[in-house]
Formats: sequence, C-alpha cells, structure tokens
Amino acid sequence: MKRGTVYFHRGCRFHDGEIGNKLFIILNTPRPDEYFLTCKTTSQQKWRSDTEGCHSADNYYAIRENDEFFIERSWVQFHEYYLRSQELIQRFINRGIIIKKAELREQTIRAIINCVNKSDDISPLYQSMINR
Repeated sequence: MKRGTVYFHRGCRFHDGEIGNKLFIILNTPRPDEYFLTCKTTSQQKWRSDTEGCHSADNYYAIRENDEFFIERSWVQFHEYYLRSQELIQRFINRGIIIKKAELREQTIRAIINCVNKSDDISPLYQSMINR
C-alpha cells in the first residue's frame, strides 16, 4: 500500500477507546523502517461544512459524493492521526481485518496533503513523513 490508498479497517480501536469500522486514508509512502501515517474519514456531517475542499482551520477536507470511490459526501479528518507499522498492516490484511478499497487520484491526495500542511495540529515529524 502507498500514499492515497483508502482502506477499510474492521473493528478499529480509536484513541478514545471506542471500537468501530472505519475508512482510513494513507498519507505517506513509508520507507521500509517507517510507519504508515493514516487519518480516518466520516460520512457524518455534524458541524462540518458541506463545501468541497480544504477546511484546514477545522482539521478536515471534504470530498463530494460520488467522487473517487466515495458514494456519500465524506470528510477526511485531521484532528487524529494513526500510525500503523507495515508489519501490522500486512498481518491485518492477511486476517481480513483491513481491506484495500481504492487508490485516490494523485490530484486528490495532493490536495488533502496540502490541506493537512495548513493545519495547526500537524507535527513537524508527520509533515516530514507526508512531504517526501
């Protein structure tokens, strides 16, 4: 898997301890000794704008429905990042816990990464991982 890959994680444990099924997007193409940096998506609008594109001040990027592989309007969330080792990802793929769903067009993943870079919540380490 590489930057721009969308995968479905069955039974993911989130930072708050909740467990659920979620789509994630890989933000980097790691070197062999590095981790995948991922962020989750949601189709729940809640307080988010439905305007497509970058909303870096609010830590998300909105993708319109029927764009790429998303059938519903979706929001790529930047308030939490998930690091996954390449070994863990492969083990989860082999067990059917992680399923590759799609690869985003280069233009789309580049727009998401540009938006992440504008966010105040991205650490310099994570920026270095996604900007190679």
